[in-house]
Amino acid sequence: MPNPNDAHTLPALMDAAAAGDALAGSRLFEALYHELHRMARRELHARAGGVTLGATTLLHETWLSLSRRGVVFPDRGRFFAYAARAMRGLIIDQIRARR
Repeated sequence: MPNPNDAHTLPALMDAAAAGDALAGSRLFEALYHELHRMARRELHARAGGVTLGATTLLHETWLSLSRRGVVFPDRGRFFAYAARAMRGLIIDQIRARR
């Protein structure tokens, strides 16, 4: 089985997931999970005031949001930039809802 973190495999998984391949989507989530979890912790730490979300919840909510939108990302960097923006949006929405 190919390594999902391989520089050639990740774009293929992203393309297949964007085309609706559920198995590729699951493998992509698994391959990116730890990096996305670190990003979620970082985003929560930067905006700690009034946030009751945990990093795992934020990560999963972000993944669901990205999955529903069906956005295609040309490369890993743009995917992570978009994911970070989605996380910040979810944190802000949660803070607004609490106020």
